[in-house]
Parts: sequence; structure tokens; C-alpha cells
Amino acid sequence: MRAAIFCFFLLLSAPALADTYAFGNRLVVSGDGAGKVMEVAGKPDRIVNLENEQGAVYGERWDYYLGGKTVSIYLIDGIVKQITEAR
Repeated sequence: MRAAIFCFFLLLSAPALADTYAFGNRLVVSGDGAGKVMEVAGKPDRIVNLENEQGAVYGERWDYYLGGKTVSIYLIDGIVKQITEAR
């Protein structure tokens, strides 16, 4: 019974999880603006426009190359929507 209750509350908390990445001792999280990202992470190494099927730009991906991995921050309307990390 305890396991079922634990799983129930774990599933309830899943939507509350946000993308987060630490640059040094400062964090970038989903919902931050582009200005805060620039302040915390600095100028990106690469900026890629995000386009829909018709070719219209709807956002940007900011890539940071950090010691053998790439941190990508997806901005839509100037707001962080997703953060990914790839090696």
C-alpha cells in the first residue's frame, strides 16, 4: 500500500519538474527570459533559428559547447521552453 501511495505522489509531482541547468553556481530554468540566460551563461557559441514546416521562424536554439558536451537552450518568444544536454 505504501508503494502505491508513493507512486501516486511521484506521478503527481512529475509535471512540476522543470528543465534546469547550472552554469557555475547559477541556474537557468524553464521560464527564464533570454536576458537572464545571457547574464548567467554568457553569449552562446551558436544560435540556430527554429522553423516550422512553412519555414517561418518561431524561436531560437542557443548552443553552448562545454567540455565535450553541448547544452542547448530552446527559446520561444524570448522565454526558455526546454534545455537539453548532449555528449
